[in-house]
Amino acid sequence: DGIRDLRMSRGLGDVYKRQGINAEYGILKELPYDGMLVSLAGVGTMQKRGKYYEQELTEDFYFYGAREFLRLNKPKFADVKLMGDCGAFDYHNEFEPPFTVDELIEFYDRGGFDYGISLDHIVFPYARDDVAKESLSHEEIEECERRIAITLRNAKEFYTKAKNYRFEAYGVAHGYDKGSFIRSVKELQEMGYRKITIGGMIKSKTDELLELLECLSEVRGPDTEFHLLGICRFENIPAYVKAGVTSADSTSPLMQGLKGGKYYTLGENEQKFQESLVVRVRQCDHDNAQKHIDKHRDELRAHITTLNENDEFDIDLSNTALSVNECIKKLELDCLEKLQNFDETGLDLEATVKALIAYEKVTNESYLPSNYTPTKAGPLKRNEEKYRAFLDQRAWRSCRCGICEGGLMNILFRSNQSNRRRGIHNLAIVTQHKNRICLLYTSD
Repeated sequence: DGIRDLRMSRGLGDVYKRQGINAEYGILKELPYDGMLVSLAGVGTMQKRGKYYEQELTEDFYFYGAREFLRLNKPKFADVKLMGDCGAFDYHNEFEPPFTVDELIEFYDRGGFDYGISLDHIVFPYARDDVAKESLSHEEIEECERRIAITLRNAKEFYTKAKNYRFEAYGVAHGYDKGSFIRSVKELQEMGYRKITIGGMIKSKTDELLELLECLSEVRGPDTEFHLLGICRFENIPAYVKAGVTSADSTSPLMQGLKGGKYYTLGENEQKFQESLVVRVRQCDHDNAQKHIDKHRDELRAHITTLNENDEFDIDLSNTALSVNECIKKLELDCLEKLQNFDETGLDLEATVKALIAYEKVTNESYLPSNYTPTKAGPLKRNEEKYRAFLDQRAWRSCRCGICEGGLMNILFRSNQSNRRRGIHNLAIVTQHKNRICLLYTSD
C-alpha cells in the first residue's frame, strides 16, 4: 500500500527476507528477467558467513536449493535459468579468493543451478591500446598476470571436477588488454570450455567493450558462447550476436531504481529506454531525517519562517507553537497529499512541484542557509525541472508492468519498499527492451 506506506496483508511478508521478490512474483504480469544469478560470496558457505545472508538463510538455501528458496519451483517458472558465480567483485581487495573450487561446486550442486561459473579473481585495469597500456605500471601488470593465472588454474580444476555434476560449466576470461583476454579465451577453449564469461569489463565504455568482443570473436570456436558479466547495454545486441554473446547479467537497472532514483520508460515504437529522475520525498520519521533535524534545529526554525514569509509553500506554518518536527511533518504531508491528488487528477502540477522543492530545502542539508552557495542553485533548479518533467509526462499511468498500476505513491524515491518496486519495474522495462531488440534483429 504505497499511500499509507504499509505492507498489504497477503501472507507474503517474509518474502523480503528472501531477496525482496514479492513484487516479482505476486504483482508483475511477467517475470522481469529470463534467469537469476546468485553469488557464493553473497550467500556464503556453511562455515563462512556470506555478505548478504544471515546464517539461518544460508542454511535454508543449501537445504532447500536455489529454486525453492527463491520460490522458482512452480511449473510456470520452469524456463527460468539459474546461474551461479563466486562473487569475485565482493573480494576484489583480497590477495586470494576466499573460497575453494570444491566449496564453489558444493554451492552449485546443492543449490541446483543450471549453470556454474568457475572460481575467478577479478582484474580491473583495462588498456584498450598500446598508449593506454603504457600508463599501467610494471607492478600493476604483474598483479594482473597473477590474478589471470589464478583464474585459469582454478578454471582447469573446475572443468575437470564439474563433469560429475548436472550444472553446465562456464570458464571466466580476464585480461588487462586485448592480448591477455585473447590468451585467456584460447586457454579456456583448449581446456574444453564452450561457454565463457567475459569478466572485469563492467567499468568499460561501450566502444571499448565492442572492440574487445570483435577481437575475441576472431579466436572464438564455432560452438563457443560468451556471457557478459555485469553488463547489459542491450542496444548493442546485433554486435553481441555477431561476436558470439548469447547471455548477460546486470544489477544496474535494479540498483539505479533502488539507490539512484531512476525510473525507466520504453515508448511503443522506441528502440532505447529512457531514464527519468523520479520524485523524491524523504521520510520525515526516518533516523537520518531525525538526525538532520536534531543537528540543525535552530537553523531550521529560522529557515522555515523565512520560507513561510516568502510564500514558498502553500500551508500556514506561522504558528510559533509548532515545533520544528511538526513543521517538517506538515510539509511532508503536504507533498504527499499533492502528489496523490496529482496522480489521480493530473491537476495542480506547479503547486505540487512547489511543495516538493520546499520540502527538499528543509530536508537536504546542502540547501540550508549556512551551506547554500550560488553553485548549489544549479542542481536544485535542475532537480526542479526533472521533477516537473517526470510528473508532467505521467508515464507511470500508462505503464502496464503491474507495479505502476498501483499509482505514483508506489514508485516514489522514498522508502525501501517503494525503491525496490521501482527497481523491479526497471528490470521489467529492460527485459521488454531486450525482447524488442531481439525481435527486430531476428526479423532483419
